[in-house]
Amino acid sequence: MDALRGIAALLLALGFLSTAVMADVISERADSVTVTSYHSSSPDTAELMKLNSVEASEEGFTLVNETRSVDLPAGETVIRFRGVASTIVPQTADVEGLPAAPLERNFDYDLLGPGSLVAKSIGQTVHLIRVDRKTGKESEQSAIVRSGPNGVFLDVGGKIEALDCSGLPERLVFDQIPEGLADTPTLSMRVAVPEAGHYTLKLTYLMTGLQWAADYVAQVAQDGRSVHLTGWVTLANASDTTFAGAPTEVVAGQLATTGDDKPVRVQTLERSAQCWQTDIDWATYAAVAAPPPPDQRPPGVETVVVTAEKRKEDVQSVPLAVNAFAGIDPRLLGDYKLYPLPEPTTVAARQIKQIQFLDQSDVTVQKLYVYYADTDFESDTPPAAQVMYRFKNDVASGLGKPLPAGNFAFMLQIRDRDPLFAGRGHIDDTSVGDPLEIICGGAMDIPVERRRIESKTLGKGEAQRRSDTFEYVISNDKAEGIQFELGQSLEGDGLRIVSESQTHVTRARGAIWSFSLKPGERATLRYTVEYSW
Repeated sequence: MDALRGIAALLLALGFLSTAVMADVISERADSVTVTSYHSSSPDTAELMKLNSVEASEEGFTLVNETRSVDLPAGETVIRFRGVASTIVPQTADVEGLPAAPLERNFDYDLLGPGSLVAKSIGQTVHLIRVDRKTGKESEQSAIVRSGPNGVFLDVGGKIEALDCSGLPERLVFDQIPEGLADTPTLSMRVAVPEAGHYTLKLTYLMTGLQWAADYVAQVAQDGRSVHLTGWVTLANASDTTFAGAPTEVVAGQLATTGDDKPVRVQTLERSAQCWQTDIDWATYAAVAAPPPPDQRPPGVETVVVTAEKRKEDVQSVPLAVNAFAGIDPRLLGDYKLYPLPEPTTVAARQIKQIQFLDQSDVTVQKLYVYYADTDFESDTPPAAQVMYRFKNDVASGLGKPLPAGNFAFMLQIRDRDPLFAGRGHIDDTSVGDPLEIICGGAMDIPVERRRIESKTLGKGEAQRRSDTFEYVISNDKAEGIQFELGQSLEGDGLRIVSESQTHVTRARGAIWSFSLKPGERATLRYTVEYSW
């Protein structure tokens, strides 16, 4: 006996024996969660409505921060973080709060479902329940699953039977969930801690499928000089994960990505309810030795029932939740703008939610008419002016807030009737102090006539250039005076203006000529451009 003890001590010293077995620690849920949603593109709100597509679940990026509390024994342990987002990008997962970095991590995405349950149970004993149609009495038999899920065949007492071919209502009952299946997405990490204790961990990862967009409604006053401006954030959750009462932030700005940060795309297995499937590849089903049937079901194990009816997710009707305005204070986040939502919110799986983030009255606006010229008269340049609303994004004008990219809807206040829709336009991410110009439609009473007066070639060879002289006649056929701007792009081919009948100013859109036209008044502009030919 003393000799055996000495051998055991020697083996333990050499590392061949261990005094403890590595155990699993289950973290069922997060103590708290915060989500920060980024733009990976500039989605339109209408696009966010397409929640029931695989593509929607792979778009957008959201940073998820979870706080979890676990009790860990000393030594190596596998921590299983259950309930992480179904569209997690597993390679981005990180954990803080441990004395050392994790040794290994895995993402278990083979989820429990009718098809996967049958596929993982091939060779296992299950319980076949049948119901007598006349008496309603149930009978139970032990059976061995031989194939599935695309056509379930059972070994019942040494005979092969196809499920759902008996003509009787029948179902399968499983004693336990097969190894390797999870009922919720689970991220596992193998860690080593020097001593047992209670640890507060911060789990961080990226997920896809939670996108956001911004929309604005501008109610234009009757005098056309001010608007009441409201802004809404639309959150669309195309994932299968619900974030309940989570502090939520959205970030404006275009995020650079590699294109490889995608969630694991899982091919869902469905159990066919048809009798005698004809499209089975029998070569894929190898004979599996069945374990001896148990005398009884293990105590304390909840039974799982698979019916003959296929599981279908109802994504036809998308719930829309709306939160009232409580004010959002935008903050700087490096080169981006961070918008914390005013209070914790619940973004349910397959849900679209709208939250008001802007409510500004008496915002000064200028209404004008614009026309953008093109040297190519064969292009689709519109034959008439367009309506533009111009804002100064500063405090003095009643605004002075960074605005995320989105669509603007303009509503006109008209005396003695409800407001009328006057068109929609789009803005890019706009910082405080930047100009805000939105084109929202055409103008019927502001015709623009154009013609090329002269065109000639200058120089020879590589130095050859083209010279064009244009004339534009702008007419104001409206009953009130207007402000009008004609623009000419200065981009490409070394284009420059060499003569003009009226002095222009240069803005981001190019050369701009401005006119104030009274009712019925006309204005003529002539200018010459040169460019490479």
